Amino acid sequence: MSERAGEPEPFPWRGRWGWRSDVTAVVLFLAVVVLSHEFLFMARVSGSYLGDTAYFVLAGAAAIGCARVLPGVALTLIWVGTLLQMLSGFDVDMSQLAVLYVVGMVARYGNRLWVFMAGLSIAVGSVLGTFYIARVGSWVSVPLFAAMESNAWPVNNQLIAIFVVVTAVMTLPWLLGLLVRLFAGKQTAERGSAQAREEADNALELVRLRTENAALARDVHDVVGHSLAVIIAQADSIRFIPDTDVLRIRETTGTIADAARRSLGEVRQVLSQTAEAPPAARLAASFSAPPTAQSTALQTAQLGLVLPDASQLSAILHNVRGAGYAVSEETLGDPVPLPAELVPATRRIIQEMLANALHHGCPSTPIYVQHYWGATSYTLSVTNYFDAAQDTGRSGTGIVGMRQRLASLTGTLSIDTEDGTAGAPDRFTIAATFPITTEWMRS
Repeated sequence: MSERAGEPEPFPWRGRWGWRSDVTAVVLFLAVVVLSHEFLFMARVSGSYLGDTAYFVLAGAAAIGCARVLPGVALTLIWVGTLLQMLSGFDVDMSQLAVLYVVGMVARYGNRLWVFMAGLSIAVGSVLGTFYIARVGSWVSVPLFAAMESNAWPVNNQLIAIFVVVTAVMTLPWLLGLLVRLFAGKQTAERGSAQAREEADNALELVRLRTENAALARDVHDVVGHSLAVIIAQADSIRFIPDTDVLRIRETTGTIADAARRSLGEVRQVLSQTAEAPPAARLAASFSAPPTAQSTALQTAQLGLVLPDASQLSAILHNVRGAGYAVSEETLGDPVPLPAELVPATRRIIQEMLANALHHGCPSTPIYVQHYWGATSYTLSVTNYFDAAQDTGRSGTGIVGMRQRLASLTGTLSIDTEDGTAGAPDRFTIAATFPITTEWMRS
């Protein structure tokens, strides 16, 4: 294996080095050749038969040993050993098993070039083998010729019969090697496909988790940002209350405590929805899941509060008014009930819009909230005044979060500024538009 990641393997064939099976094949080959020479062919030869044939037997053994790792070398060794055997005039024997083994292994492990060369070797070897068997009067042709004579076949078809038999015997292992190669390739492709699917699932899971985290952060940002803006504005207003007006001071501090409890309750609600919902439903829950009676009762018992009705925005506007701001609300057009998936979104968006107005607006100027119900859309807008010279220019994630929330509902967010004249503060308007679908109107 390469020491540095990303570098290719210097010897890729080592991954398929089955040396145990190669050694076993060589030992079996030598055993079969020795035993066959001792018991089958001793009567047909004189002298040391094994000694005379050792060179092409060893060539066949070497070819078997490297056929898996180096198919090209193995095929070359087979040709060298076979040609030496033919030049020496030795008859066909069990050493030809090496030819069949190597042809099959080349078809299994060789590249396309060597697979083609193995097929070409079968064609050329079949022709040479046919004429060689006929010339030396090999024992292989004896039973074949006897069968032809007993069936009254024409003698001139003997070469054709030898050629057919030799070709069939040599082609069979080559085809088997190709079949095993195709089967192994199919298994590799299936494993690669399974791995690709697993990686895709992991990537989708990562995207889902990041989306959920972004939705959670967006919800917490909207809730906490709005509540802190209200709390800060109310806390600042205490400085302008006379010390003798104890009742008003108590009311303001009570409003601050209620806003803090409400903010804590909404944060707990968002976190509980994310933790308890199934993975596939967590993202949808951050947008569309209304508070259940059980969660509301639990938060009421623990925090001493009642969450505001999600279908109404009056509680949110009441908190801003309690901070000393003049908030006017206007409705244009004929309102229709909001679908369930838009209720939490409108609440979060109006919270963020008002939080921006409290952060950047002038305290002495009013805030305008407008609901415009058109034929194909519903627009919620907030307008406030701000002093560009005193604005710190700090940019947060509120507007980005609103755009993302609206994009998930096929809505849009627009921002418009109008410069003030004669020393008047500038005017800032932010509007969220939700499309009204036919299904929504019917429901």
